[in-house]
Amino acid sequence: MTSTAKKVYLDQKHNYAKNFGIAYRSSTNFYFKKDKNFSTTINYMNYWPIKKSIEVVVIASLRDMRGNLLLREQVPFGSGHVVNYSPKIEKENFEGSLEMEAIAAGNLEIPYAAMLAVYDAEDSISMVHGYTRNYSPHEVEEGRTITFGEEAGLVLRDTSEIRSFFIGHNGIFEQDEQEITLWVTNHKNKTIETKFYFPKLNKYETFKIYPRNHIEDLVSFLGGQTGNCAIKFKLNGGFTRLLAGNETVDEKEFQVLHSNFNYNRHDPGFVGDELGYFSFPFLENHEKQIVHLDPFSAEGKYLLTNSDGDEYLFEPGKRVDIKMKSEVLKIKRLDGNLPARVNLVFSSFLKGADCKLGMESARGFYHSKRPPKHRLWMVSALGKKLRSKLIIHSITDLYGPVGDNSEITITLYRENTLDTKIKKFKGEEINQFKKGVYVDEIFPDECNLRNNDIGQLWIDSSSFGGYQAFTTIEKENGCASIEHNY
Repeated sequence: MTSTAKKVYLDQKHNYAKNFGIAYRSSTNFYFKKDKNFSTTINYMNYWPIKKSIEVVVIASLRDMRGNLLLREQVPFGSGHVVNYSPKIEKENFEGSLEMEAIAAGNLEIPYAAMLAVYDAEDSISMVHGYTRNYSPHEVEEGRTITFGEEAGLVLRDTSEIRSFFIGHNGIFEQDEQEITLWVTNHKNKTIETKFYFPKLNKYETFKIYPRNHIEDLVSFLGGQTGNCAIKFKLNGGFTRLLAGNETVDEKEFQVLHSNFNYNRHDPGFVGDELGYFSFPFLENHEKQIVHLDPFSAEGKYLLTNSDGDEYLFEPGKRVDIKMKSEVLKIKRLDGNLPARVNLVFSSFLKGADCKLGMESARGFYHSKRPPKHRLWMVSALGKKLRSKLIIHSITDLYGPVGDNSEITITLYRENTLDTKIKKFKGEEINQFKKGVYVDEIFPDECNLRNNDIGQLWIDSSSFGGYQAFTTIEKENGCASIEHNY
């Protein structure tokens, strides 16, 4: 499915250098749904004064599926560092989009707002960080846009009880009617391509695409196994990243992650003849821990190796599902330079979980061009209804040994208070986080005070820049979601 059209070159150096032009506005769009058994909460922290010494005003715009504006309001930070926001609307059953904009009087450098959506369904919990946004007019004028959608990363789990989906949001201009292409690859590495007509999109319109509505007998094609899906489409004035996921047909469970570029059709750039490293949490109290290599990847032949020396061959057009035994995978290209991006999705269940859908998260990999990171931000459930587990591990192959004198500082930020709580861990103490530590065990006096309470954690590691961190959000029935740090 290699494209004959000119590929978009996605230079990762611009991301690392924060080369996004003047960004007085930092924003993100989320799918928003509300009914008697489903709620959407946007969680974020007032990090701009801490990171940039800049104050911002946050504006929320709620729109229906057709893009019609229903509500716009300023969301105050109130008396705390953290905000958990859900607009108050009279409709009992609603779905659409929620745009969150942070407006500043100075250059924020990064136009993507660090926010998360938490989706609480009847029998599941799921979260995803900001995946798309509407471009500012000056970005469109300067050509700093990607509006030709070539997205992948959806792991298909379709059965009689489960259906997969893409959800997208058009941008600030109308999008003409178009032809959309879907590619679906099953566990036998057979790929189906289908095209279908898609009507005009209004400004800000939200759309859903269920692959099973366009692939004849998708359930039989998958044969009870997982598959992968990629999509080609256009937006006008909006970034092309999509919300991707699976839900039960009875809508009691809903699990999401964000899509990633189809690097078989976009150009990821290359970093040279070197190794890359996948980072993900591998825990004893999780089961069915699998990494799904996306068949819609950059051309080449690759060898993946875990810490036990198990080897897996991988190339575009072929799916690889790896049952994990370690927390870092090495990847080497066998026939050329390593691309700057190769995408995966990792999934797992809590042991004993009473749910059909496990937690999933999209993840790229690390290489020598990725600079060390000393500040890590992440979400954390603190209340009685939901728990969070903090996982921290390191990629020593890339960033060197941690060192006996290494120290991390974990700061807890909360809603409705400006007080912060700080805990420090040194040397061997840090190793406990490899297995996961519940946040209510780290900060027992600050947790379980309210039924619903979601805060943020900030990890500072001045001595070592190779830590990777993840947090879960877990429900009583064992259904859970997982997300990586910012």
